[in-house]
Amino acid sequence: MLCTEKRDAFYTAQGNVFQYEGFMDRAYRFILDAQLMREDLWARFVRQFREDSDYEGGWRGEYWGKMMRGACLVYTYVRSPALYRILSDTVEDIMTAADEDGRISTYAKSHELESWDLWCRKYVLLGMQYFLEICEDDALRERIVRSMQRQADCIIGKVGKGEGKKPITACTRNWRGLNASSILEPIVGLYRLTGEQRYLDFAQYIADSGATDVENVFRLALEDQLYPYQYPVTKAYEMMSCFEGLLALYRITGEEWYRIATVNFANKILESDFTVIGSCGCTHELFDHSSVRQANTTNEKIQQETCVTVTLMKLMYQLTLLTGESKYADAFEISLYNAYLGAMNTENVIEPMILREHPDWVAEPLPFDSYSPLTAGTRGNGIGGLRRMSDRHYYGCCACIGSAGLGLVPRMQLLRTEDGFAVNLYVAGTVSADTPGGQRILFDFRTEYPKHGETEIRFRLPRPEDFRLLLRNPHWSQKTKLTLNGKPLSVSEGYIAIEREWRDGDTLSLTLDMRTQAIRPIPYGSQILMNKVVWDKDITVPRFDREDPLAREHLAFRRGPIMLAQDGRLGYSLSDAASVRVRADGYVDALLPAEKKAAFDTVVEAALPLADGSYMPVVDYASAGKLFSEKSRMAVWIRVAP
Repeated sequence: MLCTEKRDAFYTAQGNVFQYEGFMDRAYRFILDAQLMREDLWARFVRQFREDSDYEGGWRGEYWGKMMRGACLVYTYVRSPALYRILSDTVEDIMTAADEDGRISTYAKSHELESWDLWCRKYVLLGMQYFLEICEDDALRERIVRSMQRQADCIIGKVGKGEGKKPITACTRNWRGLNASSILEPIVGLYRLTGEQRYLDFAQYIADSGATDVENVFRLALEDQLYPYQYPVTKAYEMMSCFEGLLALYRITGEEWYRIATVNFANKILESDFTVIGSCGCTHELFDHSSVRQANTTNEKIQQETCVTVTLMKLMYQLTLLTGESKYADAFEISLYNAYLGAMNTENVIEPMILREHPDWVAEPLPFDSYSPLTAGTRGNGIGGLRRMSDRHYYGCCACIGSAGLGLVPRMQLLRTEDGFAVNLYVAGTVSADTPGGQRILFDFRTEYPKHGETEIRFRLPRPEDFRLLLRNPHWSQKTKLTLNGKPLSVSEGYIAIEREWRDGDTLSLTLDMRTQAIRPIPYGSQILMNKVVWDKDITVPRFDREDPLAREHLAFRRGPIMLAQDGRLGYSLSDAASVRVRADGYVDALLPAEKKAAFDTVVEAALPLADGSYMPVVDYASAGKLFSEKSRMAVWIRVAP
């Protein structure tokens, strides 16, 4: 949802218009063609609500709302009338799937309020709320709000405190209540839309319940003594979703401890579970101290889930709005250019497991892969949230959530402040926005970033105006340079603030430090983790974890926001240790070829210097591994010679 409360340092203006160039615009066109413009998908996902499709405790009911949220975010970039018509039609369609009480669920009443029922109903509410942000029909808006109220009232009538009601944390057998409690976010959204006290009361009840039946995780975050991987329940995606809801509740109530708990939680993730590619979890989709475990060769193939990546990006976006601190935008950018874009299935490869294990299913590629390798491995290691539908088609959670990550890019790129703008992302193209003085300004970003570090921002505005501009100076850029109309300006860490009267034709030239830096694994010896899962009860219990001795034989290489990766298509074996020459200051004299050499699409190509004087070709992580096979075996943690 848009965040415009004065409690936020920044906010996103609805009137901004973006036009990107190059690979970013192509990413939007890909997701439109592969998913969002497909009316058959929308119809199939609505059909799940007419079939009691989740009779076995599944989550098919999340597909529609997840995809709707992403589609509405993408729409704010593409502004496509055809996409709007499709979204409007599917909203009309899903409202007809309501039962006589207004309930829209893929669970029959005989087994409602179990497993993933509230989780799925949450996404129906969220999907409708995001559509309201783009809805152009007042009558349709009113019908949507009435539908949401009926849906929420069905839940409130059966869940909460009081005789005959079921506690929110008992409305699921999964993750001790986390997934059910995440309905907090759309309940807060419904209060914002209607002002009805019962929705605020229910939201505060959920917050007081603490999200699980074994521990109040919100209070754990407030106390700030434990990392999320040490909580008694460590499911990353669902937990972040709960904290998004808590932050939404803070914006409504101003309850300070909600804000403090959310900020503490986000900071702890960045300290303990943020990998070099910008995701979390080396053990399935669980917080597991990934920051120190990420170079272990003993990690499982199911790791760095795309649902976790996108939800992390959403959380970092929210924290940027809330605090005005650039470190959250830094993290967002790392996630975007590595884990997120890496998960886009731009080669349209069918998941190997489908062809191998389900020959009777209707096989087709999904737009997003679910899991990302860190040490040498392949993509295509499983479909997160895989469920077959009655027509023999299938889908997954990561495929549905993926478009939301791309939809957040324009919102994060240019944010409004009370007295100006904050520029967070340097994407080639133009952005038009309203100034504090009410005139229309055009920001023209001329850049090949993140391939190169130079970005020129030209300003077009009808008349001169005073406002404050903040430019994000990424934490990895140690030698940033900035000029205004050719004259040098001083730079600072975090945001570089420029206050002046801006005129038509003004030009900022930003040069970021794109030297290639070697990153070493963090030694940890051994530790206790709360990430051994008792799968039949969805709880985590402590286990002893020991550092993989081979981890220290690996290095990762960062160039700007881009992680460089090996790919088997570049002509070498990933099993062989590479003698990369690393300077005493930790940087590497990598080269960028004058001409493209890789026989596949890339954003960045580079060559790392080796001890024998030769060079090893590497590419940006997001372009590696796209064949889902040994042919494109890949690694971001590269095995190096001792």
